[in-house]
Amino acid sequence: MRREPGLVKKQAHDPQRARGRGNFRRHLQGYELGLVTLGMVFTFALLALPRASRPETLPLPRASRVLSERDEVTQSELTATAEQAGLPFEVRAVGEAIRHFGLVNGKHEDTGHDRQDIEQRARVVLDQGNARPLLELRAVQTEYFLRALARFSQNGVITQDLSELGGDFIQQAQRSGWLDGARRCRADTLTLRAMFRVRWSELSGLGRVFPFAPSLNDSRLYYRFLLLYPERLSDHPSEDDDNAARLKLVSALSHVDPDYPSAFAQGYLLFRLGDVRSAALAYRRQLAQQDSGPYALLARNYLIFTLQGVSSE
Repeated sequence: MRREPGLVKKQAHDPQRARGRGNFRRHLQGYELGLVTLGMVFTFALLALPRASRPETLPLPRASRVLSERDEVTQSELTATAEQAGLPFEVRAVGEAIRHFGLVNGKHEDTGHDRQDIEQRARVVLDQGNARPLLELRAVQTEYFLRALARFSQNGVITQDLSELGGDFIQQAQRSGWLDGARRCRADTLTLRAMFRVRWSELSGLGRVFPFAPSLNDSRLYYRFLLLYPERLSDHPSEDDDNAARLKLVSALSHVDPDYPSAFAQGYLLFRLGDVRSAALAYRRQLAQQDSGPYALLARNYLIFTLQGVSSE
């Protein structure tokens, strides 16, 4: 059956209605981008909400490489001065006392008398107003230690400098996992320098005396490495032994670095040690001290998780 022309009525064209539809469509233009934006906002809002998360983060101190490299220039100048001009007799006596301590320490013999001897000799030098030569001695012995450690990495030979300046360093490094399969120390040169300076200042009894006290940057390098590779006291340590050692390091670090989130770190380590209740208290302390910042949300998430563990006890 054919449809006759004219039997179906065509709707009259209404320009005003067409313009209305066009205006409506115009308001919807770009709605896809708007939906994406709303979705992102919603997602970030969800991510910002606290939710129970198992503690998995141990914060590490943040050292400045720029400050370290700037300090190395100063140390190089001190070393060059000492090697070119030499050191006074009293200062060299301090150096010899430190070397003797290293030999005794490497044999695991009593070093009490040797430490006392080093401190007394260093104090005599300071009382004479010779702080600068002492700094030169420390810089020279740091450099000699690093050179000896580099030779050990190449041929495995423990030289006289390494024995005297490092003491039981190699034994401790092997036990604590500080060396890789090629006998290279896992600490970079900047960290090794900082570690030696910290040890030297403590050994001489000048760890709290300006200008021998470790800088904040040196302390951060020192503790950062030891938190990654804690010093081990036995050949077969457990994970709990390592975390207990880290807990002591965190406590010491909290006294020298006010920016380090020590309560947050304690929460992680206490949780790893199985003390969930103390971990929850540590995360509460962290939030009481700093309720915003990079660790705030994680602290809330970890607190919820540990509180759930406490409630299930």
